[in-house]
Amino acid sequence: MAANGDRSRSPPSSRPSDGNAKPKRILVTGSHGFIMGYAIPVLLEQGHEVYGVDNFWKYGELSRGFQNHPRFHFFKGDAKDVDLLKKVVFENKIEIFVAAAAIIGGISMFHKLAYFLLAENERITCAAFDTCVEAHKAGFLEKIVVISSSMVYECCDTFPSKESDLKSCPPPQSTYGFQKLACEYFAKGAWEQHKLPYTIIRPFNAVGIGEQRASFDAEVLSGNVKLAMSHVVPDLVQKVLKGQRPLHILGSGNQKRHYTYAGDLARGIVKCMMDPRSKNEDFNISTPVGHTVLELAEVIWRKLNGPDVPFECVSDEPFQHDVQNRVPCVEKAKTMLGIECTTSLETSLEEVIPWVKEQVAKGTI
Repeated sequence: MAANGDRSRSPPSSRPSDGNAKPKRILVTGSHGFIMGYAIPVLLEQGHEVYGVDNFWKYGELSRGFQNHPRFHFFKGDAKDVDLLKKVVFENKIEIFVAAAAIIGGISMFHKLAYFLLAENERITCAAFDTCVEAHKAGFLEKIVVISSSMVYECCDTFPSKESDLKSCPPPQSTYGFQKLACEYFAKGAWEQHKLPYTIIRPFNAVGIGEQRASFDAEVLSGNVKLAMSHVVPDLVQKVLKGQRPLHILGSGNQKRHYTYAGDLARGIVKCMMDPRSKNEDFNISTPVGHTVLELAEVIWRKLNGPDVPFECVSDEPFQHDVQNRVPCVEKAKTMLGIECTTSLETSLEEVIPWVKEQVAKGTI
């Protein structure tokens, strides 16, 4: 990836559908985060006017490839700052508010910053909804889009997990997952009391480029390699690049995930934002194809070491909130909105591995 955060494989997007032909004024909090780094270029391609708010808390100050686009307008600031949000929303008559800002990190962060995650993310959520309720009453804000998380299914035991399963499964045990579920209840409560329309989006296990070492992450020793991300794809790539043998894996390696190319997620997220059928609905956005961590590790091993080097791995003690199965049902998004995430894991890795190799050489991850 170039230093400015360009996404080399982000697929071209279609123009807005006939029902949404008029470009929208869209505010994205957490505009410089990982997934929004893929979604904002899609919105700009479609002709929308995009306003971003970010305080660079996670990575430190950085630039994205869309930074100088004539229809992107950036405000450096905290997503908890209600006065700032109201100023941007009211002065620019924002029509869609994308609540993407959140304190988030690898699984090690769920323990290290358990209270901070809950408290800060709750403040961010309150600021977003307080602003949106007022702007909707003023007559110009159409809806809020909540970027939730697959972690709301942390304690689900029905697979593939449907959106409707959340009504019966136990709540998440991690403070991060619990607060993400709370965001969804904010949306439902704001509709019930204030008739603020919403769309809830749950991306699953994004794979892509642009996610660098978080400024707050502590180094975690994994075998003979120190890591500072605790995200499985870049961490496994780093360990193989640095010659680790046997390869260290957290837990048994039988944990199942649906590693979804972030460019596919971006197109799905934008479709959910813009399609009127998404009003007051929730969607899992994911590839339908799952892999265990062991399968992922072996694919990365073969891509970097070739077919002749035998795959070797050992298990390290897992973190507490290392969910064993995160397997979504994606039929609702496909049937209702035509959303499909089709990029294979192998194709995604063709983009990710060279980028990780470059960033390891630069010392940014």
